[in-house]
Amino acid sequence: MHHIIVTFFILLASQSSLANDTNQAPKPAPSFIPYKASYEATWKAGWFPITVDASRELSKLENGLWQLTFEAYSSVADLHEETQYSIESNTVKPQEYRYKTSGFLSKKRRSQTFDWEKQQVWIPNRDAWANYELTLGIQDNLSYQEQIRLDLMAGKTEFSYSVAYKNRLKNYKFKVAKYGKTKTKQGLINTVEVIQEKDNSKESTRIWFAVDYNYLLIKLKTKQKNGDSNTISLKKATLEDNVLLGF
Repeated sequence: MHHIIVTFFILLASQSSLANDTNQAPKPAPSFIPYKASYEATWKAGWFPITVDASRELSKLENGLWQLTFEAYSSVADLHEETQYSIESNTVKPQEYRYKTSGFLSKKRRSQTFDWEKQQVWIPNRDAWANYELTLGIQDNLSYQEQIRLDLMAGKTEFSYSVAYKNRLKNYKFKVAKYGKTKTKQGLINTVEVIQEKDNSKESTRIWFAVDYNYLLIKLKTKQKNGDSNTISLKKATLEDNVLLGF
């Protein structure tokens, strides 16, 4: 989660709602709603804070796959990141991942193809297969943010993921910090705050999701051990016929 802008992302009605009740009907399987959202992304590195507009869109493709895209453009830097995935047994299965930057971020391109039949991950820029076996639950560097949403919808309070990064796997651990209300231009909305558990106490990642809006990511704050910080805040989102105004 060290991207300058991307690692934002992505990401309870009450604690009692997590308790099991045998008299209740089974909950329907968690599902996503396509959306378009605009964000303001700010990162502070030394004395030069930079703020740019960013967008995030989730769409359902004709082939049945979901596609999540994150973009940020400015006069000095561009960033594009996207993942295509399917969902199996409430688990996100990434199929294709692409990442590209330019400008002062330096030109970088990275992509991965997830071959579930061969249980391998192909890395085009290295013209080689990754040296780990692909198993259900492994995510790419963007799809894990979607898995967090599914897990929150399912009522989970702790979750961990193996994330395919270049030629190795990273392990991310998260837990629900609290449920509450957050003030936005929409008014007070129900939110859940999720934090990433890290070994270094000088680093932190906090993500807020809008409970009543399909657990849409509305804010993400990260702090690096060198003091650099990133914040991504929702400006406006459209989920089918619903509109959510952010900060």
